[in-house]
Amino acid sequence: MLSKIYLKIILLSASCSLLFAGCEKSELEPYTGKNTVGFWVHSVNHSFYGEGVETLPKDTIVLDLAVTGDIVDYDRYVEGTFIPDAEGTKEEDLKNTAVAGKDYTILGGVVKANEEYGKFKVEVINRDELKDKELKLNLTIKENKDFSIGLNENRSIVITWSQKVMRPATWNAMRFFFCSTYSTQVYRIFMQVTGLKEFYYYEGIVSVDEAYVMGRNFGNVVRAYEKEHGTPMLHDDGTAAGTPIIPLH
Repeated sequence: MLSKIYLKIILLSASCSLLFAGCEKSELEPYTGKNTVGFWVHSVNHSFYGEGVETLPKDTIVLDLAVTGDIVDYDRYVEGTFIPDAEGTKEEDLKNTAVAGKDYTILGGVVKANEEYGKFKVEVINRDELKDKELKLNLTIKENKDFSIGLNENRSIVITWSQKVMRPATWNAMRFFFCSTYSTQVYRIFMQVTGLKEFYYYEGIVSVDEAYVMGRNFGNVVRAYEKEHGTPMLHDDGTAAGTPIIPLH
C-alpha cells in the first residue's frame, strides 16, 4: 500500500507540473516514459496458524501490483525471481531460508487489459518444522517484454511464512481500528472477529467504514471477556506483556 501512496504522490506532482506548464500549452502531453510495475508493500508475513500439513499442505500468497505508465488493451504478464543473498548475509539480515521447488513456487502475475492494478502469486508449502521456525524468500520482479525495471524499493518484496502467529506487515495501518499496541493475543482476536489475517483499506477491499465495524467487534470481545471474568484481558507478549488490552473502539 505504501508503494501505491508513493505512486500517487509522484503522479500528483507530475500532474501539477504539467498544469503549470499548460499556461503556455493548449493540451497536456501524453506519458512517454517506460512502463513499469511494482509491489504495493515491501514485506508480507503469511501465517499457517491453526493449520497443519494435513489440513493445509500449501497456500497461495496473492500480492498486489500497480503499474506506472500506459494502460493498454491487452493482458500483461509479470515475472519474478528470488534475490540471491549477498556474500556474508546472515539469517537475521533477511537471508533466504526457503528453497525453490521444495518450499515455494513463483507463479507470476498479470495486469489485465485496461487495468492499472494486477495480482502476483507465490505458492508456499506448509511443513511440520514451521511450528517453530520461519521460511523467508526475497523476491524481485524481472524485466520482460511487458515491463521495464522500476524503482528498486517497489520491485522487491520479502515474504515470510510459518505456522506461528505472525504479526502482519500491514499492522501499523490496521492498528488504528483495533489496539494501538500489538501482541499475539490482540492479533488472535482480530482474526477471530474478522475472519481475515490482514487487510488493506482501499478500493473494493475493506472500506474505512467496514474497518471501524471490525474495530467495534474487536472491542466488544475484549469488553465481554472483562465482564465475564471480572478482570481485563491482558497482552500475552510484546512490549506491553501483562498489561490490559485497550480497544480503540
